[in-house]
Amino acid sequence: MKGIIIPLTEEEFQAHLTAAVLIALENFIPKNKGIEYLTRKEVATKLHISLPTLNEYTKSGKLKAYRINGRVLYRNDEIESALTSVEPLKYRRS
Repeated sequence: MKGIIIPLTEEEFQAHLTAAVLIALENFIPKNKGIEYLTRKEVATKLHISLPTLNEYTKSGKLKAYRINGRVLYRNDEIESALTSVEPLKYRRS
């Protein structure tokens, strides 16, 4: 019925709009589904480090933090990958 104007009362229009919004919300899939975020304290406990050390790791780029709703959070999958990745140390022979 594209292009046809149907006269509706305010109540009918509101009912159609409410139904359309409910259908859209039922079909909505959040983009970050399955991503778990950890607080600073949880990450520090998991890594067995202090909060100032965690702050230094974040500033130096070893860990990536996200500011969500005014809170600093870390993605659990990134913390897990940081635990498993080890940078090799370069030793020079003297």
